[in-house]
Amino acid sequence: MTLDVCALVRRDHEDLDRALVAMVDPLTEPTELANLLDVFRLALAVHSAAEATMLDALQSWGGSPRTLSILAMQTRVEHGAQRAAAESLALLRPASIAWYSHALELRVLVLDHSSRADHMRWTLDEHVPTAIQQGLAGQYATQRMRVLASTSPLATARRLETRPIH
Repeated sequence: MTLDVCALVRRDHEDLDRALVAMVDPLTEPTELANLLDVFRLALAVHSAAEATMLDALQSWGGSPRTLSILAMQTRVEHGAQRAAAESLALLRPASIAWYSHALELRVLVLDHSSRADHMRWTLDEHVPTAIQQGLAGQYATQRMRVLASTSPLATARRLETRPIH
């Protein structure tokens, strides 16, 4: 089975959306919302780093058309907006009206970004040889693992243990 970079990106987008769906669900226990946000932020960091690495590699390829540069720039801007929205959400009291409003706005940002996955697929299919696409998939998967490996579970546990209970 060959790796498909667009399938990997789509899977990450779906994982991010699942976390956001739970965060905007009024039936989710308020005590779980901060944990879900932590999971979302980690997943977004992993995805953003992997996608940035893959797009950098794609741009460094000699046959890279301007369309790919625009796609890379747009992706970076969108990930930055998502991170900023997640940071703003972290400042709010979970289960408050403001929390749900900001979580819904964050979900809209992620869904909007995800909606361009087909554009990425078409662009890659039109401009990038299959062998290079497979290499990009490997780089994407490797970068995801690097980011996860560099994330300290001990630091995360300490942060969660010292977080004030609301």
